[in-house]
Amino acid sequence: MRIVSTGQRTIRCASTDRGQGWRRGPWYALDGTNPAVQKHLEAVFRTMRQDWGATYFKLDAIFWGAMHGGRLHDPHATRVEAYRRGMEAVLRGAGDGFILGCNHPIWPSFGLIHGSRSSGDIKRAWDTFQKVARQTLNRNWQNGRLWWNDPDAVTLSGTMPADQYRFHASAIVASGGMVLSGDDLSTLPPDRLAMLKKMLPPTGVAAAFENETLRTGVVRLKDRTLVCVFNWSEEAEKIPVKVAGEATDLWSGQKYGRNQGMVEVSLKAHEGTVLVVK
Repeated sequence: MRIVSTGQRTIRCASTDRGQGWRRGPWYALDGTNPAVQKHLEAVFRTMRQDWGATYFKLDAIFWGAMHGGRLHDPHATRVEAYRRGMEAVLRGAGDGFILGCNHPIWPSFGLIHGSRSSGDIKRAWDTFQKVARQTLNRNWQNGRLWWNDPDAVTLSGTMPADQYRFHASAIVASGGMVLSGDDLSTLPPDRLAMLKKMLPPTGVAAAFENETLRTGVVRLKDRTLVCVFNWSEEAEKIPVKVAGEATDLWSGQKYGRNQGMVEVSLKAHEGTVLVVK
């Protein structure tokens, strides 16, 4: 992919091999330093916001607006400046719409997006569940400070073990970020639909973890504390958790009674849960 300027005609998009997806090139991106491109982007997003009524815009692969090796209309601009000028035009056009950045350059996106994808793509597989969770939870510090983190969609349909769905749902809660369902809700079993409902509304507060193992993280809210517990291992474990008050398992409803010290949370392999402490 190259960032190019084509004189007065600045809008070009081409691929040498149709039907092969984004992995095939060459690709061309709009040059954010070109005033005509800025005008075009602003007009496109204004149309979608004002005429079509769109309020949520997910912009994927926008890192390509800052790719290396571009030839820019403004020869003195950096690729970061090109990216930011183009995104500023998008913001002007989108008005009060919500902009989600996905595959975006992190630091150059400050002030330009409202939400940030904090992980790779979700997939109904344990390897993906744990990878996406680790990526997101390591970026918890960004949530509510730089933007709202997007841990990708909650996916509770399919035939995976129930323990792994609880791990996945617990990681979404621990992220404190956006909650977007990726399922056909009419097909969800009652227990998983109930699980999804328990995740709403999002708390907006990300869990603070004790250490890099990401085994226990705490979400402190005004009326309650959430303790998010994860078993990343291949074996069942009893994980000691500090609680101060009456603790109830969010998913199962199991009560741990009133405590002022440690409780042991029994988790199967690849299972996670959330304790609600009041």
